[in-house]
Amino acid sequence: MAAAIGWNLDLAAIAGIIAAVGTGVDDQIVITDEIMKGEAERFYSWKEKIQKAFYIILVAYFSTVVAMLPLWGAAAGLLRGFAITTILGVTIGVFVTRPAFASILEKLIGKGSSE
Repeated sequence: MAAAIGWNLDLAAIAGIIAAVGTGVDDQIVITDEIMKGEAERFYSWKEKIQKAFYIILVAYFSTVVAMLPLWGAAAGLLRGFAITTILGVTIGVFVTRPAFASILEKLIGKGSSE
């Protein structure tokens, strides 16, 4: 896909992909943790738990994007590739895969409870 748009996949881009994957795993851990909370927070519904998790994820997303913008603006070859890849990967993760993961997790865990 990178070749189709004329973009070279260099070491900085690979590092950006690794950073995006790491952020994605962290986001999924946050969603799982919020949904699997124990009896202390049992009065929250599934939607409230997922909304709380997405708030945490969105704050982390915006802080990552804000941290990458100076690297993108520096226009230095390797730093720019890292910033673009990281921003693109984290954006796709937050707005596409996290909602899907939350939905799947809700269905899997929701089967065992009466909520």
